[in-house]
Amino acid sequence: MENIRIISRNKDLPEIILNLLGSNFNVSAKDFYKNNINFQLTNPVLETEDLLNINLIILDLTSLEIKKEIIYQAGPGFSFNSEFLKDSRNHDYKLIDELKNVQIPKLIIMNMEETGFLLENFIKYEDIIFLDQLDKELFLRVGIILRRHRSASLENILKVDDLILNLENYEVSVRGVIIEMTFKEYELLKFLIQNEGKVISRNVFLSKIWGYDFYGGNRTVDVHMRRLRSKLPSPYYQMLKTVRQVGYIFSHKI
Repeated sequence: MENIRIISRNKDLPEIILNLLGSNFNVSAKDFYKNNINFQLTNPVLETEDLLNINLIILDLTSLEIKKEIIYQAGPGFSFNSEFLKDSRNHDYKLIDELKNVQIPKLIIMNMEETGFLLENFIKYEDIIFLDQLDKELFLRVGIILRRHRSASLENILKVDDLILNLENYEVSVRGVIIEMTFKEYELLKFLIQNEGKVISRNVFLSKIWGYDFYGGNRTVDVHMRRLRSKLPSPYYQMLKTVRQVGYIFSHKI
């Protein structure tokens, strides 16, 4: 059964959504009802447990305390990781910033008057639904998103537990959070996972990933492997094992 996480400041909405989705999904809500007086810029709004094993995020934009006119004025290049965020201490601005790097399908709840809000500049979403249409459309839209995601997962995803490589958009995520990688690091990880259990020599990496006309030495592979390991959380960096004087191997056994 798919797991759905609701993100909303509306205390009544999670119960409404739970009633609408019935017993077909596991529905839970992020607790935003506490006072955020102690909010610090360095503290994440979304904890690891908020994203673990979640198949869909329902984001209630109507309940967030953000000044949309500021976003309009800032334009698509605006970053919430800025002095503006630091000064405002606004919990919800940081939430939106964090959601930009979460690779989990999202359904956005909006009001009719918010249709002009340039949401696509900040959050990747699967669909939107107007708040006054929840009772008529929520179940249908949730089902369509999850079926689409399951289909895409089968064709375009490499999965190792919570580590996911999206072969369509070249993204790597762990527990739904995107890990920034260079193209070579991504290709290195993909090649290792696709050949799990096989020892791959440095020369093979150079020919397959860098190409036969590459003039760099074996040291290039080692440098990229070190950087790749530094970006992966435990236990995944430990699955990239060195075979002395030969190359590397990807293995679940740590």
